[in-house]
Amino acid sequence: MARKQEFKHFPELHDLPDDEKANRLTEAKALAFGPDQKLTRWRGNIMQFAIMFIVSVLFMVFVAPALSLSQDASALIMLFIILPLFFILQQRRYIQLVRQALAKLNPPS
Repeated sequence: MARKQEFKHFPELHDLPDDEKANRLTEAKALAFGPDQKLTRWRGNIMQFAIMFIVSVLFMVFVAPALSLSQDASALIMLFIILPLFFILQQRRYIQLVRQALAKLNPPS
């Protein structure tokens, strides 16, 4: 089910009526995140988790001591910078996957 807030992320659907936008977006989501893509999504999620874990460990082991940050300050930086950055990257990845599915459904003419 597509929501109207999502339409702003897909300018290629801009000239279509809202019902058609919702239908195409729902189809693209089904194509991008359907059961046949489950292993691909899992692999991508595991890789994102591994990258986030490695960045967090490197920050706590090398960067925080090099900058003489306390444990509390390091935790706050992780909470307010690294975690939101991860969420932003996940959102961009989601939009990119849906955009690729839209391109598969509606090849440019």
